[in-house]
Amino acid sequence: MKKNLIYSFIIAIASFVFMACSNDDDGNQMRIPDSAKPSAKFTFGNFENEQYANDAVKMDVTKWGDGAVAPEFKSIELFADGHFLITKNNAGNKPKFSRVATRATDINGSVDFDNGLYIYGKFTHEKDGVYKLSNGTKIKINKNGDVVGVVTVTYTNFNGVDITIMVNVDFNYKTDEAVRQLCRSWRMDSQEAWLYTDKAYIGYGKQWLDNFFKVKQDIIITPEGKQWGFDEDDILDDDDYCRRVIFSPCGTFMCFYMDGEVEIGRWEWKDKQNGILRCYEPFEFGDDDFDDDDDYMDMTVRFDGKQMRMYNEYMDEEDGFNYKVYSVSTFSARY
Repeated sequence: MKKNLIYSFIIAIASFVFMACSNDDDGNQMRIPDSAKPSAKFTFGNFENEQYANDAVKMDVTKWGDGAVAPEFKSIELFADGHFLITKNNAGNKPKFSRVATRATDINGSVDFDNGLYIYGKFTHEKDGVYKLSNGTKIKINKNGDVVGVVTVTYTNFNGVDITIMVNVDFNYKTDEAVRQLCRSWRMDSQEAWLYTDKAYIGYGKQWLDNFFKVKQDIIITPEGKQWGFDEDDILDDDDYCRRVIFSPCGTFMCFYMDGEVEIGRWEWKDKQNGILRCYEPFEFGDDDFDDDDDYMDMTVRFDGKQMRMYNEYMDEEDGFNYKVYSVSTFSARY
């Protein structure tokens, strides 16, 4: 059974594309465990703000210099955990990129993804509105009052050249508790999956990281599943373990896989009151065809103390089988 990977951190939760199929239960054998179901009420956890929560911002370039200088990037984003993401002008056309073998790291730890189309690293808050980036550049936000709308920014590139650019920013999220709780760096504690066909329960799997950052698995295949040729990789694949996820208050998420791949996408609350999160494929966000299942996936978010759980159920049809998978991924609020 082939897996069709859609999104990064969602694939830490899921392994099949949504399709319409049967949802029949078959007695006790098809009963869904309570641990696979979210609680009815969406409540907030107990989280402290990350160190740079007040600095988190995305700056989309609207005008670069006086027109004589070639633009070096189209956006720069500061995350609440002290990292930044620079997106170059030709980036954003791929849903997934950058295995370890195809990325470069400089002496300060900044990482180039996808042959330099994305740069990820750490920033230092030097003073109000001034940030030094680990790739040798600097951003100074020239502001009077709140940083909202179009703002002038002085960008110092790695050659020491100061360039004045115009950017569009938005800080309105700061009064939103649901966004504040979600938007931080998360470490995945575990993921679980229950696989069913339309007539039988196939198996259950759980995976987690041990103290040596190795993925451990506990997978059970039922006799029916073995009879039909299912194996452990059909339940969970350790390469799909998303060890760390970052959500930004400006609608970006990043997932860091165990196999070295990194993925960037866009998110929004579909139903904030009930904790329903929608995540889009990176190259589809903003298109008009949101009704296409290939464009996004919804999941239910629940906070508990300093943890977050994401619940998902999805279906697939392949080789004459109708599948349904229930999944739960548990994260802790930490880098």
